[in-house]
This record gives sequence, structure tokens and C-alpha cells, in this order.
Amino acid sequence: MAGPVDDRLQYRPEHFEADGALRDVCILNAQPEAWQRMIEGLSAAPWRVVFQWTFAESPAEGTLLDAREIWGHLEEDQDESASLSVQVENIWFTCYFFDPGEIEFTFDPADIEDEKSFTAVREFVRRLGDATQQEVIVTMEGTDHATMPALLMYAPIDRTRGKDS
Repeated sequence: MAGPVDDRLQYRPEHFEADGALRDVCILNAQPEAWQRMIEGLSAAPWRVVFQWTFAESPAEGTLLDAREIWGHLEEDQDESASLSVQVENIWFTCYFFDPGEIEFTFDPADIEDEKSFTAVREFVRRLGDATQQEVIVTMEGTDHATMPALLMYAPIDRTRGKDS
């Protein structure tokens, strides 16, 4: 169980040094419902949200997407791919629909110059965790996030119990 909600969402410049690698914002063990709650939560935010298919016609911005339909289309067409990009202030967070069991957004740490620009990361991580009601971690770029040390962590408050989940 995580400590206070904000215990691991502190700005540390060393986590955002421009080193050529991206940073990943992840929800591990994601269920289909978490994907839909993520889409709905981000769509309700005051941010620009853009969904794109690689080959198929992409829906207009502002269209509420259905996660099961996205995954169904990707399963049917092995050549197709999809991305969901969210702009928070001047930072873009992009999710590529690779693994239904893990929600993963990437962002460029070079965009985080100070505490003020870090606010966008904090807001995005909180919104993602609150929407899905799952723990969110930020790691270095990688493929096995479960074994990587978290640079940032957010555990949303479980509103049914009134404490950290």
C-alpha cells in the first residue's frame, strides 16, 4: 500500500535529464475496463486528446472511443496500429496500443525543465490514476516495467474505502 497520495510525485531534476531515452508512464496489469476508464478520463480533461490509426481513417478529435472496439480492430488487422496522444501544457504523452495488459504512455524528459513544467507530469499521472483507479508508475524507457525502479508513483484514493488503494 502506498503512503500519502503525493509521496512519490515530487520533482527531482535527475529523473528528467535529457539522456536520449524517453520516460514511460505505466499502469501494470490493466484490465479492459481500465482502458475504457482511461479513455473516458482523459477525454474529460481540459487537454488535447488525439487518437490515430496507422492505416484506417482516424476519428475526429473529441470523439469518445471504445477500448474494446480498438483492441478488436487491432486483433482483426495485424498490420494496423493505434496511438492516443494527450497534450498537457507543452508536453505530449503518447500511448501505443501494444499490450492490453499494460497501459503505457511515453514522454520526452527534455520537456521537463523545472518544477513548473513538472506540473504537467503530476497532473497527467494523477488524472490517469484517478480515472482508472489503479496505481501509476513513471519509469525510464523500457519493456519490463514491473522490474524497473519507479521514478514516480501515484496510488489513487479508493473512494469506496476512503483510503489509499
